[in-house]
Amino acid sequence: MGWISVLVVVAVAITLIALLVLRRKGREGEDHGSTSVDFAANLALAVYLLVLAYAVVLCRDAISTAQTDAQAETETLSEMYWSVAPIPEGGPLRARIRDYSAKSVSLDWPLMARGRMSPVPAKVLEDMRAEVIRLRPADDESKALQQDAVSHVSEVAHARSVRAKDADTGLESIFVISMLISGLLVVVLPWTVGTRPTGASIVGDLVRVSVVVIGIGFIVLISHPFNGLAAVGPDDFVAVQQQYDQIDARFPLRFPAG
Repeated sequence: MGWISVLVVVAVAITLIALLVLRRKGREGEDHGSTSVDFAANLALAVYLLVLAYAVVLCRDAISTAQTDAQAETETLSEMYWSVAPIPEGGPLRARIRDYSAKSVSLDWPLMARGRMSPVPAKVLEDMRAEVIRLRPADDESKALQQDAVSHVSEVAHARSVRAKDADTGLESIFVISMLISGLLVVVLPWTVGTRPTGASIVGDLVRVSVVVIGIGFIVLISHPFNGLAAVGPDDFVAVQQQYDQIDARFPLRFPAG
């Protein structure tokens, strides 16, 4: 996104240059200053709205991606549970999968709002991988299911790393800074004319200030995929635990004969 940062800086610079050029080269007159400032303010408003629109798109895409990644992780956990359920020796592994899902909700999610992840579910995931490797299936069918489980646990580990990256993402500060600068110009430039305020101009000032403040506030509230208005919740991780119960109903826990 480096090119958009350069574009924003250039656009703000053009706004300032346009104001200076119009002031120096225009004819002196009663309306000249007002016309020049209005043009510069409109140009600043265009820059502000451009940055605002682009920031909204980026935030929406980040939230959508985080939601998709969390859903993919829980789908993999469900497939892994299906693979393990028919194996008589898979009882402890089922418990690991449940524990990982529950701790991801209770420990990961509160920290993900601040861009971090808990080390506890990561440790459970390592134990889960070791549990899969330690399985000693008695027949070929169980061996095939074990291989599926090995593949799925690797996919879960990858999905967790992707979720950590999603939690660490956020809107680049250049967008907020650009919105602040262009929004400040939108608000302040009309005041540089020095005319006596009227009822209409006061209403215009209030509208401009409201647009700038609401726009920046809205972006701040949706700038992180796991914090704010549209934060991605752990709903998929809660729902997958209900799927485990359904799988257990089909494959009750068994213990190998000994």
